[in-house]
Amino acid sequence: MLKRYLKDTSGNFAIMFSVFGTALLICVAGSIDLMGIQKQKSQLQALTDAAVLAAAATKSDNQGELMKVAQATVDANNMSGQNIKVNLSVVNDIITVSGATSYDTQLMGVLGMDKIPVQADSAAPIPKDIPLNIALVLDRTGSMSGSNMDSLKSASQKLIDIFDSYDGEVRAAVVPFADYVNVGVSNRSENWMEVPDDTTTVGTAEVCVTKKDLVNEGLCTMETATTTKDGREFEYEYQSCPDAAYGPEYDECSIPTTTIAWNGCAGSREGTLNTDPAFKQKPIPGIMNIRCGEEVLPLTMNITEVKDKIQSLTASGTTYIPSGLIWGWRMLEASAPFDDLSNGQDNRKKALVLMTDGANTRSLNQPYHTGSDYDAANFLTAELCENIKKRGIDMFTVAYKLSDTSDTKDVIRVCASSEQFFFDASNTAELEAAFEDIGRSLYEVRLSR
Repeated sequence: MLKRYLKDTSGNFAIMFSVFGTALLICVAGSIDLMGIQKQKSQLQALTDAAVLAAAATKSDNQGELMKVAQATVDANNMSGQNIKVNLSVVNDIITVSGATSYDTQLMGVLGMDKIPVQADSAAPIPKDIPLNIALVLDRTGSMSGSNMDSLKSASQKLIDIFDSYDGEVRAAVVPFADYVNVGVSNRSENWMEVPDDTTTVGTAEVCVTKKDLVNEGLCTMETATTTKDGREFEYEYQSCPDAAYGPEYDECSIPTTTIAWNGCAGSREGTLNTDPAFKQKPIPGIMNIRCGEEVLPLTMNITEVKDKIQSLTASGTTYIPSGLIWGWRMLEASAPFDDLSNGQDNRKKALVLMTDGANTRSLNQPYHTGSDYDAANFLTAELCENIKKRGIDMFTVAYKLSDTSDTKDVIRVCASSEQFFFDASNTAELEAAFEDIGRSLYEVRLSR
């Protein structure tokens, strides 16, 4: 009888189904409720994040006032109507907001688990008005002419307006660059510059040129053409007068006078000095007989001066980004050449904004920037960016209308201190948004966890 009982399996399936079916039901119930818990926790995390940021934005350290702000923020954004208990603490100028609620289970109640606690924590430092030194390194090359320069000026205006509204002390410098940077003719006699004397040579014989004067322009029209500058293609307008009439040819003669003068343009030093911003008793060579646009504006607390300098920018020249970077860096260093407003200010936050619309089309031919090895220029650009970041300077970079295939675009992306500090703008609106984001990122309250 016992042997027959042990061999009888007619009821085993029911038992096994009961056991495994129950286990399967528990797993399904757990999965459904787990997803619900995660969703509710994400919603609670978003609420505590918003609450701690709102509290930190008050810049207060009064726990009672901060708690009111945090609670009001949670109540205003609690669209799902969760029953949330909010706690807030302030320790060492760090605000922590904790939110606690419970999740009403859907299926796990059969196991006696009707509610499961859900909690989220967020923290943010109380923002301090940290003094800021910032250098704006702005592309003024020929490809920036017309509407592109207008876009740069309007975008920069938005950035400066943010500085103007900031409670902390802001010192800003402007470094317009193309193939060279204009450091100002007034600095000619400074020990950190090495500039030859201007010379004028008068010829010994008369030189004549043949000319003819315009008599009638005729019917003129504005035409559009396409050209390439700084590694990218763009359109420009010109006046066409196909019916223009000219008078008879004649000779105009004069004794030639040759003048070699310095207009403030700075070249590059040799070797490793080329990537070192400090003077170190090694003067920077002045480049004669060329023009390089508007001169730099060293660090100033006068925001109006900064705005005026940017509005005065004109477009000319070709692109050599290292020239702008080294002089932007010099504005932020506590050493000559520009040490009057940066010296002894190591406690200040420092930032550099690089904006360019063109690829490196010039390279170093020491002391000149007349080479055409764009790979060498890109390598030097990357090296300078790394050195700047190692000095604790936040690097923001903006590519404006640069082709996705541009090597320079990849270089300046890596130049930024983080991916969030690189901006790729293809039109005026995006350029303005990039500059506004840079301004806000310097001052916005941030989560610490």
